[in-house]
Amino acid sequence: MSRAYRIRVQESLTRDLRAEDSIETQLEILEILPPEQMGELLAQELEQRGFERQNDGTLLRHEDNGTSVEVEPCTGKVVIRSEAKETVILEGSKEGFGYEDFGARRKQVEENLSKELQEDLAQRAERQQGEMQTETTNRLQKELDDLQPEVAEVIHRVTAEALKRKASQMGEIKEISEDAESGSLTIKVEV
Repeated sequence: MSRAYRIRVQESLTRDLRAEDSIETQLEILEILPPEQMGELLAQELEQRGFERQNDGTLLRHEDNGTSVEVEPCTGKVVIRSEAKETVILEGSKEGFGYEDFGARRKQVEENLSKELQEDLAQRAERQQGEMQTETTNRLQKELDDLQPEVAEVIHRVTAEALKRKASQMGEIKEISEDAESGSLTIKVEV
């Protein structure tokens, strides 16, 4: 008479997970001055807000949450990136029954259990990858939402400075009045 034996296998899976997402947009800046001068005004304003000038001329700011904002000042191109990396170690065990405690049949049961367990661990890793991707995309959306008011203020300040410079090129500035609340700017120039 055959006896049933409990067979248990244990497996572990180590995976490097990586999730990333990005969005690209364009700043709408009036061409009051030549593009190089407008780009320099934009770069100066962004540097005052924590952006660092890179060797290629772009400005970059890294956030603590894994996002970064890159601005090309001459073209107004903005790229926001969010990324995350994580190494996960998943472990599990699976039990089954066999009618021999040694031999080829036991080996076959162990191999089948091991294969099923590896598939289960791979599915868990894929679920974690999906959750990480969703979290990364949500961080990107939050960064975009947080950045919009700051970008509007930057564009306003760059436009105001460009208008002041253009007015001084046209003649002698007699009066400048700015209303920060409404965002209006009045410049009186004597030509």
